[in-house]
Amino acid sequence: MPGRGEWTLVGRDDELKIIEDVVSSRMPGLVLVGDAGVGKTRLLREALARAAQDGVECHWVSATGAARSIPFGAVSHLIPAQTRPRADPVGLVVTVERDFARRGGGRPIVIGIDDAHLLDEPSAGLLHQLAVHGLAVAVATVRAGLPLSDALTSLWAGSGRRLDVRPLPATAVEHLLDEAAPGPLDAISRRRLTRLADGNPLLLRELLADAIDTGGLRESRGIWRWRGTASGSPRLAELVSARLRALEPAARQVLEVVACGEPLSLALLERFTDPVAIEAAERSGMVVAERSGARTALRMAHPLYGEALRASMPASRSRTVFGQLADVLASMPLRRRDDALVAGVWQLRSGSVRHPGIALAAARQAIDRFDIDLAERLARTAYDAAPGWEAQWLLARVLQYQARSQEALDMLPPAPPPGSKRLAIWATTRAGLLYWGLDRIDEAHETLRMVPAGSPGHDLTEATRSWVLFYDGRCEAALSVGQAVLARPDTGVRAASWATMGAASAAGMLGRLGLAAELAERGRAVLAAEPERMPWNEAQVGLGLCYARYAAGELAGAADLADHGYAAAVASDARGMVAVWAGFRGIVAKTQGRLDAAEADLREAIALVEENDQYHLVRTYWAALAGVRALAGDPSGARRWLAAADARERAANRIFHPWVELDRAWVQVAEGDLTAAIRTARTAADLARASEQPTIEAVALYECARLGAPESVRERLGALADRLGGLASTLAGAADGLVRDDGPALETAAGDLVGRGHSLLAAEVLGAAARAYARRGRPRVAVAQRAATLARDCRGVRTPLLTATAAGTEEATLTRRERDVALLAVTLPSRGIADRLGLSVNTVNNNLARVFTKLGVRNRRELAVVLGHDRPGAPDRSPGAIRPPQ
Repeated sequence: MPGRGEWTLVGRDDELKIIEDVVSSRMPGLVLVGDAGVGKTRLLREALARAAQDGVECHWVSATGAARSIPFGAVSHLIPAQTRPRADPVGLVVTVERDFARRGGGRPIVIGIDDAHLLDEPSAGLLHQLAVHGLAVAVATVRAGLPLSDALTSLWAGSGRRLDVRPLPATAVEHLLDEAAPGPLDAISRRRLTRLADGNPLLLRELLADAIDTGGLRESRGIWRWRGTASGSPRLAELVSARLRALEPAARQVLEVVACGEPLSLALLERFTDPVAIEAAERSGMVVAERSGARTALRMAHPLYGEALRASMPASRSRTVFGQLADVLASMPLRRRDDALVAGVWQLRSGSVRHPGIALAAARQAIDRFDIDLAERLARTAYDAAPGWEAQWLLARVLQYQARSQEALDMLPPAPPPGSKRLAIWATTRAGLLYWGLDRIDEAHETLRMVPAGSPGHDLTEATRSWVLFYDGRCEAALSVGQAVLARPDTGVRAASWATMGAASAAGMLGRLGLAAELAERGRAVLAAEPERMPWNEAQVGLGLCYARYAAGELAGAADLADHGYAAAVASDARGMVAVWAGFRGIVAKTQGRLDAAEADLREAIALVEENDQYHLVRTYWAALAGVRALAGDPSGARRWLAAADARERAANRIFHPWVELDRAWVQVAEGDLTAAIRTARTAADLARASEQPTIEAVALYECARLGAPESVRERLGALADRLGGLASTLAGAADGLVRDDGPALETAAGDLVGRGHSLLAAEVLGAAARAYARRGRPRVAVAQRAATLARDCRGVRTPLLTATAAGTEEATLTRRERDVALLAVTLPSRGIADRLGLSVNTVNNNLARVFTKLGVRNRRELAVVLGHDRPGAPDRSPGAIRPPQ
């Protein structure tokens, strides 16, 4: 955290303009009214600093409770020294007025008054006189809800103004987080801190300071995560307790109940709380009522009120309140979607589980929302209170999600009761543990086959089988099984989401993007028919289509889906879902050449999932990050990340093995071993072919082409193009264009790549097209310009093809004399070049003619494009400005 001094003022442009207008028009005064910590003082300081820069005389008055008992104590520094001993208040005021009239000389004087509600009456009267007589403009801060003296009230009641200082907008809070946090925050931590601060910069400052001091904010893989609470900071506790001290005991008890249960149904609260006390709590301003349909609920007026109030309650009182809430809710019909989850959490916090069935239902709901830590606590309490098969299975399932595979397998019953749907539940849980957790792949498939066709839950086991088959690189089987599940009229929501994930992903890998989209729509239709929407189920459907679009080369569409899924996951506080979407966003961004975005997303994914990597995705993320560092020209960083990926190698998830090898190839490129890189890319192509990913095979083969061996993959790419069409055809055309140095073919392929969102590949191919045109003496200025623009968009990317086709590389074909003439010809006429180099004009023109012939340009304008001098801010490349090529 870069110090704890004054933060940058953001989000207050409108307020600063109002203060500037008040000062320039010399109004008597302006009162800034707002809650404690909202930023009134910071706003006032900034306004006075800007006024002082404009030559305005400014004074600062700070009112305090300690100085309130001293007449004129707050303004003593404004009183001329020779008049201070005088006891006549009226004479003192007159003296100060004369002094300000003399100093002002017709120009405005501004007095900033901080915490004006704490002014002693004589000081308030003096400042009022200066303002109303036009001798100074008084700009005061006042805490909302506190009584003010008549002198202060008149500052806005007459010709002055009042300005309510509202909480900062979320965008401003985000800016402050970027400035004040010790490093990049993961999205969920950012959202939690932003929500708790609620636009109050002081609260945000205290949250960050407390998080750093207590270790609640920790760094992992370059990403900072907040794992603490807001209840530990003494300053935050004091901000709340100051408001609580004025409340009657009955009203405070209501606030405690609301703090424990917020948002809390008014009907539930009235079952064991006095209505008069509820009304008093509402009048305090610390709780607000919200109506949703026929239901009225109470919540704390600020998120931190609840945090601080819960922290201040004795443990016995807290447990009693939670127990009462849980018992009352359990006695009512649990009609609302989250009632079971809420009742389960209240039981958990009461320390006594009197309704184990509700705790089990709550654990299932927590799993559906991917809050796995909460699910574990609920499942354990339910299991401890009432051991049984269902509690045992549910706890095993939670442990599976936490990547505690052996512990989960030990907890799972060795076999389910026969003749019930529990066989399917047991089989899907056990198969997942065997496949992802223990690498016992054949046993996983055998377990799923134990559930006979037509039995209860068979759709769920078949959907799981589709998913496992996809990750195991058996895409044709995954597609077939998933399609069969989605074709059934009675398929359940969970089965539909898993089947869509497996089948749509497999269809995309097989190059059948239209079918993948159709399957995703079927899955969404099943989900839409259910009244209760589960974020994880929806995410699986979206992820299946995202895989398909990526594999089919539709990067723009894949990026849109990933961005939408990521935002939804952050809004749901689903850490595992955020990690999956962040990882996929990073992979897409890397492929597009957006290295900064790719690294940020991949680091966030790794930080979030590394500890609970149930599906073993972190190896793919580490390898992708190695690819990012390799493309950035950082071989040592790339090697480190690749070593981390190799340490996590597993037999499961064969679908990603070729992806990892492609990143390995780029690490070898960064190390300068192109031969090894081409060989590794061929290995990746073989792995993709073996795991039924023809689309990824085409990508891997094209990697060989862009690394300098297009002839070796030409035939196989052509065969894939005939079979798949789409991206494979584009890549085959690009590879063929590289072999034949065919400008039009390369330009056509580049246009298709741009349309698919492949900016990096398009930049390379268009650069190769520009070079091919120039070699044949038919330069295309527009092609060269477009290639340069795309290359600039891939900031920091280094690839052999980009380097070979970059503007200026053509200079290497020129002699030193020709090169000097060419560089000067961009800006000087032949006579100027001759004078600069000590040559005759004829010699200059002869050299220039050879330059035009070698570079395939027709005039100096085209020469500037080829040499890269057509761009704004192009570096000075005249002779002597850079070293000549060796």
